[in-house]
Amino acid sequence: MVINTICVCGAGTMGTGITQATAQSGFHTLLYELNPDTLRKAGNDIDSNLQTLVIKGKIAPAEKEKILRRIHFTNDIHTCLADVFIEAIVEKPGIKIALFNQLAELNHSEAIFATNTSSLSVSGIASGVMSPQRVIGMHFFNPATLMKLVEVVQTEHTNTQTTRGPALLYRIITAG
Repeated sequence: MVINTICVCGAGTMGTGITQATAQSGFHTLLYELNPDTLRKAGNDIDSNLQTLVIKGKIAPAEKEKILRRIHFTNDIHTCLADVFIEAIVEKPGIKIALFNQLAELNHSEAIFATNTSSLSVSGIASGVMSPQRVIGMHFFNPATLMKLVEVVQTEHTNTQTTRGPALLYRIITAG
């Protein structure tokens, strides 16, 4: 599987960290959030985190700019076209299921839907999604930019192509 674009849904602490981690790993990353103030705060937080890395000599200023150019902030779900979706939204199964179903209608048939939940049944979420074989758990640990640890959870529905996508993504993100 080739992963060109990742869409992170939810710009809270976890969504912002996952967005930064994926962009730092070289992926074009969309950050989708309905609340414009939350989306703006996420952009400011990522910029500030990257500036700290520049000050500490961990990345060059030019690298910071490259990372920022890989991120697109949006509150329009119709612009959420990606290969992998990682949701980090409110811990309510119905809302997660509705989001994945809406994204499934907009995207190609191989798109992967990963939930970052740490407390809900991934199988329960998958069973409500139109294509449950494309749903997997991909739980990042906080802070996502520092903790090189991702728990991948398959369901009884998850197919091998879906499993390969997060496994590849995990290897790339944790390599740095």
